[in-house]
Amino acid sequence: MISQSFFSCFHKPFQENLALTGRAVQSSTYSTWVAANAIDGKTVGRCTHTNKPDNPWWRLDLWKSYLISRVIITNRADCCAERLDGAEIHIGNSLENNGNNNPRCAVLNGISLGESVSVSCDMEGRYVNVFLPGTSKYLTLCEVEVYETVKKAFVMMKLVSSVNLTDPAVSSELLNQMTTVLTSKGLSNFTLTWTKPPQDVKQKKMKQFE
Repeated sequence: MISQSFFSCFHKPFQENLALTGRAVQSSTYSTWVAANAIDGKTVGRCTHTNKPDNPWWRLDLWKSYLISRVIITNRADCCAERLDGAEIHIGNSLENNGNNNPRCAVLNGISLGESVSVSCDMEGRYVNVFLPGTSKYLTLCEVEVYETVKKAFVMMKLVSSVNLTDPAVSSELLNQMTTVLTSKGLSNFTLTWTKPPQDVKQKKMKQFE
């Protein structure tokens, strides 16, 4: 028996936190709470902290422009969670007004102590700003994560096999085996599915010559 079917491999590339390779600055610095503390990969521990000027801000330079899908902000865990209320996320390519004039993605409100909030942006830019408008305010961030919009890969292949792929148990086991092989080759974050149900294929008879 010969069976054939079509199966697809859907691969969604792993998303890297772009902030980890960026450079952070802020409007002012209180003690040792420097801007880089928000991009050290740790959501607990060291945070940023400005002095108490008007309209404090924090800015991340990603070195080049990306199409940014989401930004994750983690609030401080020790006290004063409300200090982040009203902070704005801006994304763009301009440094006018220290980057705070770039288009606004979101306004933060009600983030609890130690809580992380994910904001969808779908905006293009090199600079990511957290801007807190108002007088005599502190700006503190414990972590800022930035993720770009990535393209998804989709591949469809035709498979011809001597095993009976019309048997659901056999076809399922085959996908499991192929998943194991691809994983062992270093491929990750993908899904294998049957695009069309497996079906029998009639074999052509070979003409015999005497």
